[in-house]
Amino acid sequence: MLNLNERTKLAIELAKLAGKEIKRILDEEDIQTKDKGLNDVVTVADIESEKIIVNKIREVFPNDTIIAEEKGTYNGGDSEYSWAIDPLDGTMNYSRGMPHYCVSIGFMKNNKPKGGAVYIPETDELYYCEKGKGAYCNDKRIDVSNVGDISKSLTTIGFNNRYPEERVSFNKVHDKCMNQMLNVEKLFSTVISLCYVASGKIESHFELYCFLWDICVGSLLVEEAGGKCSSLNNGSVDYTKIDKQIIIATNGNIHSDFKIIINESF
Repeated sequence: MLNLNERTKLAIELAKLAGKEIKRILDEEDIQTKDKGLNDVVTVADIESEKIIVNKIREVFPNDTIIAEEKGTYNGGDSEYSWAIDPLDGTMNYSRGMPHYCVSIGFMKNNKPKGGAVYIPETDELYYCEKGKGAYCNDKRIDVSNVGDISKSLTTIGFNNRYPEERVSFNKVHDKCMNQMLNVEKLFSTVISLCYVASGKIESHFELYCFLWDICVGSLLVEEAGGKCSSLNNGSVDYTKIDKQIIIATNGNIHSDFKIIINESF
């Protein structure tokens, strides 16, 4: 059995626990969808999932800071650890009965991802990782794909529609990907897209303007599975930012070519 630290073990436990709860709510209750903002919704499941996760972390690690999507930041004490939590990524999918939704729980040390877990209830897939120990799905080690020809690669791309001023650039990315790659998919879940890069189902993902909790675990999964993550113009991902995150994640083999597609569009 892989020797994981206590925070990784807790992330695994809570991702599955919260994931089972949001699936139960979907199957048995009125999910009570409400508008949260432009092109964004929240359900009772988002709130309940976050309560389960936050309450337990505060109980076990009271000095850790928690950055959560629905209720904001919980300041702990003087711990060098912080958590980034998405209690239900893919809420729009969830609210419309589509299967691409998940729970994502990651932790950082001094603003660098160190571990975490993602649980996808509809497929019963539990992804987890810890810095330096590899990436796993349902306890089996996963690796990125070995595709090296960008014309034979599959990508997913995502865009936060709350920033209409960036639509022109995003549309350029889409067109370039369609012209140079095998195909372009859109899952409406940043977290699951990154899981799919890590497990070799797709070769790359680009997200324009997401949040820290969308990428904290997923980016580490990709890197621990042998892939690569960066931001625009060869920049590294800045994990001190909560919003307006931009991530380019690939299997590593096509990273340079994929970055050219992205960077030429901005």
